[in-house]
Amino acid sequence: MEYRRIELDEVQLNVGEAGQGPTVVLVHGSWDDHRVWHGVVQHLRPHWRLVVYDRRGHGGSSVPPGQGRISQDVLDLDGVIRAVDTGPVHLVGHSYGACVALLYAARHPQRLASVCLHEPPLFGVLAGLPEHAELARRTREAMAQAAVLIAAGEAAQGARLFAEEVALAGQSWESVMDASLRATWVANAGTWLDQSRDPERLALSPELLSASPLPVLLTSGDRSPAAFEPGVARLAAATPHAIRRTITGAGHFPQLTHPQALAHCLSEFLSLHSNPSTAPAP
Repeated sequence: MEYRRIELDEVQLNVGEAGQGPTVVLVHGSWDDHRVWHGVVQHLRPHWRLVVYDRRGHGGSSVPPGQGRISQDVLDLDGVIRAVDTGPVHLVGHSYGACVALLYAARHPQRLASVCLHEPPLFGVLAGLPEHAELARRTREAMAQAAVLIAAGEAAQGARLFAEEVALAGQSWESVMDASLRATWVANAGTWLDQSRDPERLALSPELLSASPLPVLLTSGDRSPAAFEPGVARLAAATPHAIRRTITGAGHFPQLTHPQALAHCLSEFLSLHSNPSTAPAP
């Protein structure tokens, strides 16, 4: 993979590129960085041009003071897309990165050929569903406790709590993440704490793409935490050109645990919405 830095107004972003073909931009979630896409990139690179980057405050990108709002991540994503391609690109997002991609698609549909989202945490939906009141309470309290720990200087404990109580459905983070990725989570805990203070980040409307002409793929794992499904289901119901696919055996991090299955799912969808002269056969 070849890397370069993109200079935007207040941030420098670390951007990597690999492969040839139609451009696919991948947006990582909270806590981690672009390296979580490594397995997916390896499977897709023979037929696609893959662009990954570290969101502000993560990995090799800079950490501007006071950063943390999702609107800033959307502006950064626009800067990346404008820097790497002049035509419509395919956009893939995971978790919080899927929220960034969703908001970007609502604001800049003309710059996209398609959108693929894996389990955006639209947790605001839970508050309006009485049958999920207890789930909403547990999720909210776990995130609040993680924030308290990080603010008190206990980044490792806060990262572990968030991983095991919110993102991994009770699995230990050692069973899903290697030591390097766990260290990345701890290193990026301050950025997550900053983002956690943005009220918009988890309150995005599932109707954002209700009038969008874009083709949308929504993927889920059949072993994912229950808190993600209500928001994804509402998003699917409200988005006219959305299709859903379930990755068997996967949870919230299929790019780590089932990269080949996720890559196959993405490639099949992307091939249907690319220029026939450049896209691989589905």
